Amino acid sequence: MKSLAIALALAVALPVAAKDKPFERPVQVRVDVSAEGRVVAADAVGDLPESLARIAEAAVKDVEFEPAQVNGQPASSRTTLDVKMRFTPESDDSVSAEALAIEASKPMFHPPRYPMRAAQRGYGARVVMKMQLTADGRVDVERSGLHDISLWHGGRKLERSQAHRDEFVAEVMKVMEHWRPVIEEVDGAPVSTVWRVPVTFCPPGRARLCDQIKADATQSASRTADTDGIRLASLKAPVGGASGS
Repeated sequence: MKSLAIALALAVALPVAAKDKPFERPVQVRVDVSAEGRVVAADAVGDLPESLARIAEAAVKDVEFEPAQVNGQPASSRTTLDVKMRFTPESDDSVSAEALAIEASKPMFHPPRYPMRAAQRGYGARVVMKMQLTADGRVDVERSGLHDISLWHGGRKLERSQAHRDEFVAEVMKVMEHWRPVIEEVDGAPVSTVWRVPVTFCPPGRARLCDQIKADATQSASRTADTDGIRLASLKAPVGGASGS
């Protein structure tokens, strides 16, 4: 993957940290995938400087997919990828950008409020929600709910305790309808999907417990079609990138 020098004026659209030290951020790229699993078109999402969009779009051109299927037959599709970008200030007052890695896009969501009693008592949680997304991109709250939860306290996972369980779940449910996952398309039509979305609650001031909760996590965000006979396109593997100038 290539990196290009970008004028420092680019920093007005990026975090101020770009002027001082390297930083990273994801850029979403919407891709059209052929029935053979190849990327045939790419379009960076959002109001991005042209130079940045060009780097992100170029980074995904050789990504390979397991193609979508309709009733067992390969089909074209459209999905979204997250391109992890690193920005580095240069001595000539420019900023270089490079694509580091590519993975399936994750939902964008408002973080839930931490339950006050749970925070005061040092409880943490890893909550995995089942989120039902309609074909037009709306969260169907009535069909969404808890998929799995693990509770933590005192440096260990609680195998039987249900302490504050309902409070954690209730706070996630309050904000779920405002989440914005990716709309998937297969064979030219949008598809309703079911997402599994993990949310980690790290107790304030308990960094060690937070590390334990994150280390124990085995499930990342995932999605499947909610329509019989349809399988969504999927990356063959997360993609790492090499940098250049």
